[in-house]
Amino acid sequence: MRGERQRHTHPQRLPRRATDRIEDVVAWLLTTLGLLVAVLAATTGARLHAEVAHRVDVETQERTQVQAVLLEPAPTVLGDKARGARPLPVSVPARYPAPDGTERVADAQVPGPLPAGAAVPIWVDRSGKITTAPVRAADPMASAAMGAAGVLIVGAIVLGGLWAVVRGTILRVNLARWEREWAQVEPRWRGGTRA
Repeated sequence: MRGERQRHTHPQRLPRRATDRIEDVVAWLLTTLGLLVAVLAATTGARLHAEVAHRVDVETQERTQVQAVLLEPAPTVLGDKARGARPLPVSVPARYPAPDGTERVADAQVPGPLPAGAAVPIWVDRSGKITTAPVRAADPMASAAMGAAGVLIVGAIVLGGLWAVVRGTILRVNLARWEREWAQVEPRWRGGTRA
């Protein structure tokens, strides 16, 4: 039984260098920071989702889509030709009903070409001013995902950069140490003669 115990004993570990211990401490520290970055990303995503969802609710309640009638024709204005030359919205006077039932006239942004008298959908706020469409219901999830991904990407770049710097520094220190040790061992290894 005693001989069997001796056969199964674990060999003694090699002595660890100070640089190995430093590398271990930094690895644990960066892992902990990585977990904190993940928590921050989740918190950021949840906060952005809540903010944009609230904005969707507010804008949906405060904005109404109405049909406006163009008082002048809307010309075609093309965008940058390098980007496909899509028509850009142009400002054209339009008549539309306000939420209180009164008829108003204001400039509306519409894509051309449209003739005078064409009906176009526009969005107005409670006071009857022309405004932009409310934020879509899908935007909270997209904002949350983009915010969380942004935090994760920046965190990964920073932590990865720190790890690369630490590893490079430790490698340089170890290489210098190995060179010094080899300079002491090499003459004995070659038998005291140099070529």
